[in-house]
Amino acid sequence: MKKLILAATTAVAFTAGPALAADLYKAPPMEPMPAVAAPPMFDVSFGAALTTDYILRGISQSNRRPAVQGYFEGQFIPSEYFTIYAGVWGSSLATYIADAEFDIYGGVRLSYDRFGLDIGYVHYTYPGGSVNGVFDYGEFYAKPSFKVTEWLTIGGSVYGTDNIFDSGFSGWYYTGNVAITLPQFMPVDITTVISGEIGRQTFGSGLGSDDYTTWNVGVAFGYKAMTLDLRYYDTDLRGTKAVFSPTGRNLANSTFVATLKFDTSLSKLP
Repeated sequence: MKKLILAATTAVAFTAGPALAADLYKAPPMEPMPAVAAPPMFDVSFGAALTTDYILRGISQSNRRPAVQGYFEGQFIPSEYFTIYAGVWGSSLATYIADAEFDIYGGVRLSYDRFGLDIGYVHYTYPGGSVNGVFDYGEFYAKPSFKVTEWLTIGGSVYGTDNIFDSGFSGWYYTGNVAITLPQFMPVDITTVISGEIGRQTFGSGLGSDDYTTWNVGVAFGYKAMTLDLRYYDTDLRGTKAVFSPTGRNLANSTFVATLKFDTSLSKLP
């Protein structure tokens, strides 16, 4: 089943965890609602990133090499309680997977007081090829969050499909995460956030032996539109369940990743 794991994790989006496909679909920590409602508005968010390794659900998609990523997202904000959004996220990949990955997504972000909920659908497409018979497919997702205090936010996510890799098999990915915002200790306005996440990828219809767990922990430094994320990733894919690329690199063992990101929106431009 090792080939199946490689094929599965090269096509599944994530999460993941910080800087990568999964980050994009993660609702930001929720602030208490303002007393006066803002008028309906449209906005466009966009950004780019350079990462030393594109990790998706614990497994490298770039063969342990750097990747370039970017996105844009249109938003309609009828009130402070919810946002309707749609966008495209893309990344370079290892050449043996495909030329690139593009995630087309859309959904609704809801918020009330300290609670947040992001629900939507994402379609993964890989122009230029597939791996071991993997084809484009889609997943529904839901991501609740709760701002416990001004410095502590907890959350989770569920991604699921009944036709993973266009194979007829179901696939589910569950996560729990926590983020701690540290007091400002630098002379410039730099936000420091320590965060961690644990996730579980499961496969249905007789593929349960390929289920695995992944986790990450790291720190992010934010200054205006720039963020530097330094993160450690690992999985329990060891021994006979280890995942190797066609070039012999271990794609699922522990690794450290640095990612530099730029994110802004039209409403924030001068």
